[in-house]
Amino acid sequence: MANTLLFDLDGTLLDSVDDLTVAINNTLTSLALKTITRNDVTLFIGKGAKVLVQRALEKSCGKKPDENTVLETLPRYLSEMKLAEGTRTKQLPGVPQSLKALQEAGFKMAIVTNKPAAIARRLAAQFDLMPYFETILGAGDVDSVKPNPEMLIEAAHRMGVSIRDCVMIGDSMNDSLAARNAGIRAYLLKTGYNEGVVIDQWAKENAPDDLVFNTMTELSEYLINERRTK
Repeated sequence: MANTLLFDLDGTLLDSVDDLTVAINNTLTSLALKTITRNDVTLFIGKGAKVLVQRALEKSCGKKPDENTVLETLPRYLSEMKLAEGTRTKQLPGVPQSLKALQEAGFKMAIVTNKPAAIARRLAAQFDLMPYFETILGAGDVDSVKPNPEMLIEAAHRMGVSIRDCVMIGDSMNDSLAARNAGIRAYLLKTGYNEGVVIDQWAKENAPDDLVFNTMTELSEYLINERRTK
């Protein structure tokens, strides 16, 4: 049974789509480009800031941008993210109560997110999540983001546990694939966006061993009950 829980951030603990929408549209506007919709952003998130910028530029311009354009635009977007961060972000229902219950049940916990690391830590502090997590890793802390397993393995290392004693908790195919690549199991939530693909249907077809839960409360109750019966 897993004793360590590795949590994704966006779509799992927090909903920051409104902040991301403002940040990317301010970036596009600064470049005299057409803005995109909130729904577009929900389809573009999940693989980190660089991919979001690339997808947003492609949607706005109607053609795939070259690598130099993406790299030139990325710092503007990261600056806008810093200005927007936390102003429209919401904590998902049941998160603080679930984290408290899991901590009291003896689980060790970490955050592993494709969001830039500094922003992830500031958001965790803003929403009083820091006391629950032994470490928080984001883009920039390791060479490769999810679905590469490097971030998960590094989190386990920092907590002094074996990756085999961990389970990944997230809302997307990237979380599931990162867990698979790390050789561990994933528990998935329906509270995120998964690039527009319904997560339970995706899991049924691509990761049938992954369990899918409606809410964080439902997932935490399952984990605590599983722990008590083992």
